[in-house]
Amino acid sequence: MNTTLSSFNKPTEIKKWTIALLTALFLSGINLVYLSLIGISIVSLQTVSFTLAATASLLFAVALSLGSFSYYTGWPNMRLGYQKQIGVLAYWFSFLYCAALVVLYPEVYLHGLKDSMFTVDVILGVLAMLIFTAMVSINSKYISHHFNIETIKFILGLGYVGYALLVMRAIFIEWPLWEDWLLTFESYPPGRFILAAIALGVLLLRVSIPIHKKIVAKKH
Repeated sequence: MNTTLSSFNKPTEIKKWTIALLTALFLSGINLVYLSLIGISIVSLQTVSFTLAATASLLFAVALSLGSFSYYTGWPNMRLGYQKQIGVLAYWFSFLYCAALVVLYPEVYLHGLKDSMFTVDVILGVLAMLIFTAMVSINSKYISHHFNIETIKFILGLGYVGYALLVMRAIFIEWPLWEDWLLTFESYPPGRFILAAIALGVLLLRVSIPIHKKIVAKKH
């Protein structure tokens, strides 16, 4: 009876992708509202670039934090899925953001790439995308069967490393702007500052799990 009920309640792939897409649209809407609040036109390639990056970052936050929330609260039920679909969408938003950067700043990311290849900005961005590409690839049914479960879990766990690299990249790019805002608190906080703060919260929540497990183990 329990097995049948569990199977009946398990969402279909279509439902999972629908929920993931609706989540992406909702987060994109939030980003556009933020841009309008700070007085930036939402009809420009720069706006598209920021929206892609911000939506990708927030989707990664959702995908990476689901397991942590489930550990502490029992919700959501991780056996139902959604994490994979949201993570894949986060990857493709990141990919489109990279394409937008090439169009916006060809002097850095296209014909000038040979001169900027070893800058912190490019190195951290490339490393993060390589990690996310590996995660998406190993989740594919055409590739996953070539690896054992331990290897798959290890590569998927690298998502937190890739996410941390994005935080480091944001700090490197915008620290002077963040510093000015932290000294004055004038107007709204910079967009990447908000995203980095959310990311740090996600990473700290994940780090807290093994610490909590050790504390519980000692009590018993």
